[in-house]
Amino acid sequence: MHVIIVGGGKVGNHLCRELLSLGYSVSIIEKDAEKCEKIATNMNALVIHGDGTDHSILESAGTGQADYLVAVTGRDEDNFVACQLAKITFKVHVTMARINDPRNESIFKKLGIDFSYTTTFIVSKMILETIKCRYCGFPFVIPEFLSDKSKFEIIRLVLGAIAPSIGKSFAQLNVPTGTLAIAVYRDDAIQIPYGDLVLQENDIVYLITERKYVDTVQKIFMGSDEDSE
Repeated sequence: MHVIIVGGGKVGNHLCRELLSLGYSVSIIEKDAEKCEKIATNMNALVIHGDGTDHSILESAGTGQADYLVAVTGRDEDNFVACQLAKITFKVHVTMARINDPRNESIFKKLGIDFSYTTTFIVSKMILETIKCRYCGFPFVIPEFLSDKSKFEIIRLVLGAIAPSIGKSFAQLNVPTGTLAIAVYRDDAIQIPYGDLVLQENDIVYLITERKYVDTVQKIFMGSDEDSE
């Protein structure tokens, strides 16, 4: 898997380090020459000095062969343009953007950025939920799953037209022991995934499973890569 990171600040630097530790191939694009030098000295990534909104710079970073492009600069405009170029020109499958101004979030979503993350919203939401409900699990369970020590993952699967799980109930799917469906998002509403719930096209399924079973669970619900070709 090849990941392009646009922005070599604190977020981009940390993300690059984590991805490399997991065995990903990473290219990182940064405007500041001094930051580029530090990253190149400390990490085994392809470091490109330049503007991540420039077509030629993205091309030199290998964006045409990338699986993901993640734009995490301090400028929403740059993050948006980098993601749009990656999606439209280079056909990158998944684009992700950091949003610094929460007012821009709806624009990013409407114009096709696959995932956007607003620090202000995430932090305030966790604090609000903690205040609202003393027994609410949201602020506590997420950090637990993000920890390297956790052996479990929460995964999100969007069922396309040819997903082999469509038309089947959860009870009919032979998922690994310990895998638990926690929610299905359908028709703008969350449903509790009881065993007799039959899956439909465009369902978004959330599950908990052990990290070693993530690929297996994805194949059961989504099929193999070959099935989608």
